[in-house]
Amino acid sequence: MPSARDLRAPRDFVLSLCLLLFPSLVCRGDIIGFEDNSLYSQGSNGLYYNGDLGNNTSNSQGWKSGGVGFSNSYTFDSQFNYGYWSGFSYSRVNAGNESGFQNQYAAKPGTGSGGSAHYAIAYNSVVGDSIITFGAQVQVASIDISNTAYAYFSMKEGDQFSKKFGGNSGNDPDFFKLRILGFQGSTQTAAVDFFLADYRFENNAQDYVVDQWTRVDLTSLGTIDSLKFALSSTDNGQFGMNTPAYFAMDRVEFSAVPEPGSVALLSMAALGWWVRKRKLQR
Repeated sequence: MPSARDLRAPRDFVLSLCLLLFPSLVCRGDIIGFEDNSLYSQGSNGLYYNGDLGNNTSNSQGWKSGGVGFSNSYTFDSQFNYGYWSGFSYSRVNAGNESGFQNQYAAKPGTGSGGSAHYAIAYNSVVGDSIITFGAQVQVASIDISNTAYAYFSMKEGDQFSKKFGGNSGNDPDFFKLRILGFQGSTQTAAVDFFLADYRFENNAQDYVVDQWTRVDLTSLGTIDSLKFALSSTDNGQFGMNTPAYFAMDRVEFSAVPEPGSVALLSMAALGWWVRKRKLQR
């Protein structure tokens, strides 16, 4: 009967061969936590990157963390000497208890998931603003999601543009929903909904606005190569959604899925290696 060591050996060999033959693929689970990002934008005091390279020009190159691509578009308006962005920024702002647009780069929990320093902030006014591109076929296990401080206080207290969720009576059935869409090429595989705020309960004591990191299971998306995001709210006006179109994200956990031909090659190599090893031991 083969020992536990004998059974582990082919698996370890497959992993080593996978890394040797397909270095661009992640052959085991990986987690993106944004701790490898250290480029910061002009005027950020070394606290966030929003695509501003500091030369008064527009930039739509996006950025990467752990080899995974995150869309970002920074636009500089020379007429008004003003810049604005969409897509993903990364941040280490620790100001979760401050409200208002000036605090748009802060996650409500104040730090990253698990107390880490960095996390991502998405400004996603329309589907396609924020896109994660893996560069290979992957299965995403989960993503940690929370509100930004800006969106949180806008919903909890209301502001000059947005209503207080629940209204004055607390009975308005408001919600703020994030939809996470999986894509393989241009084909959508599935979608997962996560409510960043939900005031639709009959018992108002159950109403909530998310203020902590929450792990969202994405295994139902299947095999994908990119993620897109959509935000919707019950608070809308003449120009669209009044709720600030932001969410915070951290700890993207995924595993690459090798092509079927690659899997067959690896399996045959591992089997041949194990058979030869057993013959030599006899």
